[in-house]
Amino acid sequence: MTDMLWSFAPWGVFLTVVRFGGVYWGASAAAIVAIVVLTRALSLKKAHLFDYVGAAYFIGLLSLLAALHPSDIGTWGRYAQAVAHGSLCVIVFASVLFNHPFTEPYARAQAPKEIWNSPAFHALNRKISIVWGFAFLLGTLSMVLAGSTDSRQFLLRVVVPFGALGGAYAYSHREGEAAAEAHHAAAAPSA
Repeated sequence: MTDMLWSFAPWGVFLTVVRFGGVYWGASAAAIVAIVVLTRALSLKKAHLFDYVGAAYFIGLLSLLAALHPSDIGTWGRYAQAVAHGSLCVIVFASVLFNHPFTEPYARAQAPKEIWNSPAFHALNRKISIVWGFAFLLGTLSMVLAGSTDSRQFLLRVVVPFGALGGAYAYSHREGEAAAEAHHAAAAPSA
């Protein structure tokens, strides 16, 4: 789970900094963090989808902002968090659709190698990835609503999206622990 937290760090930095410092500061801070995260992952030979996507997304966003110099930066700032969250939602659901749930590489770091190709391992990761996808979807909808109103910003930009992600993380951890206990219980009689 530590690698997953690293992978999501640029997104968390962006979601936080863009709210208080604007979209340029958010994209800049997230790009720096994404480069650090990707460099770390590559040096450990454990780079995951979101390590690459984070670096490409935030460097691309920063480049786009520099090239366009949008005159209505306030609108960009109001919806930047929703677009970032929505991008993650699409990527997570696409990973499930293409039968490569984004959680599998993270799960392999903790699961015994003999179960990596089992149908149960794949099914569990599909289920966990879908839960993450719905957490991102809920957060995206909440942030779109936050962009269209001036009220309840803390609830819509922090409590709902981060609460949903916290719930997905807790669910992942709980399901992973239950699967590990089941595997150990099944392996114990044969030992």
